[in-house]
Amino acid sequence: MRTSELFKTSTFRLALFFALAVTVSAVVVFIFIYEQVGSYNVSRLDYLLEQEVARAVTQPEERIKRELELRFTADLRHLDYAALFDKTGELRYGNLASIPKDLPIDGMAHTLHVPTMRAPDTGAETAVFVAGRRPDGSIVLLGRSLYLVNAFKRAVVEALIIGLLPAILLALVTGAIFSFRSTRRLKAINETIVRIMHGDLQERLPANGKMDDLNYVTSAVNLMLDEIVRLVGQIKSVGDNIAHDLRAPLAVMHAKLERGLKSQTDHDLRVTVEHALTDLDHALTTVTALLRISEIEFGRRQIGFSEVDLSEVCLSVFELYQPLAEAKQIEFTLNAPAPLSIEGDFDLLVEAIANLVDNAIKFTPRGGSVAITAKTIGDGFIARVSDSGPGVAPEEREHIFKRFYRSDKYRHIPGTGLGLSMAATIADVHGFELCIDGTQLGATFQISGRLAKEIAAPSLDKTPTIDQQKRDGRDEAKG
Repeated sequence: MRTSELFKTSTFRLALFFALAVTVSAVVVFIFIYEQVGSYNVSRLDYLLEQEVARAVTQPEERIKRELELRFTADLRHLDYAALFDKTGELRYGNLASIPKDLPIDGMAHTLHVPTMRAPDTGAETAVFVAGRRPDGSIVLLGRSLYLVNAFKRAVVEALIIGLLPAILLALVTGAIFSFRSTRRLKAINETIVRIMHGDLQERLPANGKMDDLNYVTSAVNLMLDEIVRLVGQIKSVGDNIAHDLRAPLAVMHAKLERGLKSQTDHDLRVTVEHALTDLDHALTTVTALLRISEIEFGRRQIGFSEVDLSEVCLSVFELYQPLAEAKQIEFTLNAPAPLSIEGDFDLLVEAIANLVDNAIKFTPRGGSVAITAKTIGDGFIARVSDSGPGVAPEEREHIFKRFYRSDKYRHIPGTGLGLSMAATIADVHGFELCIDGTQLGATFQISGRLAKEIAAPSLDKTPTIDQQKRDGRDEAKG
């Protein structure tokens, strides 16, 4: 990776911003310390010198000289200024040849620039002076160089530089390291994305196992890729199944039409065309069912969800299939409380339960039974379609909701293999669960979900079923 790419990464820029923030904050803190330390030391020195001068001007001259002598003896660094002048300004005793010209004789501290005592030829230094007048007119002058105060200030500045530079360098190096690592990961992710774009859908974005922000994103993208692969496989499977299921009726249709061309009479030709139309209707039914499933899966009907009565849905399906059940001599019953309010699309729910009932009647032999049951359980509901048919083998139960799945034992029975898949799709769009109950004889398909929030679940022991209501209505009509 090139250095220019490293410096352009957001991680390095963040590290640079962090280093800048640390630098600014440290400089502000050090400036505050610098000013406060200097101000405090100068103020303290001013106070001490003013107090010493105020006390000295009241003492005899001999005692003043002894104190000055002791002061010079203790001043190993040659920082103190002390002198006694007569009233004309002539030096009587001390280490100053004359009174600084800008120094007022007022007993107050003043900061002046004077030649340094340690090396007078090297220039001036800053010192604090206090001059006071004695009763006889003589002048006592005390002062102290600010060399130590200035030296401490320089030490603070040096500490700032010495302490700050490694911190800045550490921040920049750390930023460069993290930038290199993140850039390397992003490069690997980008290369993987390119391979996926070129058609390798089995590739997955690399993850290092640490739950950082980048891994959260890569995990989510990998889950999305898994779903895409599943959908692509489903599309491929659908295409294969369509080709498989349409090939046979189209081939038969083609053969029949070829024979029809050789027909000698209009009757034979009409029979051939009718059979071809039957095969064509079967193919159109398959394609229409697939389009319907796709429409439902993409949620185009979801915006029409409202409060519907599940018992009315079951009654509509019951009335629709009752003639077919009677023709096949199947006992067809309905047991559902009224009302049973849920959130959904009435037509879609009718379609889902109708597919389950159609499947049950299709596989139930003559003299058998099919039942629709709906009831509440707590704040939820259950809608069941059960039959006394051959049932579903345990090894086939996980496959029956797949598109075009048909058991090999029943391929002689007409059908597209899409009814249960459509019912499962409708249940999924509503947020319901469709499953097969393996504890009953025959086959029992169950849709479960939550009731509508606005209406409380009715009591089953007090609510008449729709069959009861229909019988009561007939009895009243007879009466």
